[in-house]
Amino acid sequence: MLVASVVVFAIAALLGLSMAADLFKGKSSSTPSRLAHLSLALLGSVLVIIATFFGDHRLLINIALALIILPLGLALCYKRSKGVQPKGLVIAHGGLAVVCFVILAYFAFGPK
Repeated sequence: MLVASVVVFAIAALLGLSMAADLFKGKSSSTPSRLAHLSLALLGSVLVIIATFFGDHRLLINIALALIILPLGLALCYKRSKGVQPKGLVIAHGGLAVVCFVILAYFAFGPK
């Protein structure tokens, strides 16, 4: 289940990088990209939560980080809908997501 969540989050990260590049170029991201990013992030989160419920309590750090990443993403979405290009929010959201991804990948592929 952890490997599946890593794959799902990797795809979400690629979409996020694409959207971040759009923001730094001053362009708007497409609605399908935003919805796919959101959907994949939610699916990955559900997989992590399920794995945690089945006893992998190492993942609690990922859940705690997600509780910070999610509101940053929502704030980012709101600001972009108002025409603001919040580069600091993009860096915070993406940076924390990278940290969370690295920890998850370590748990999925590292020593048990």
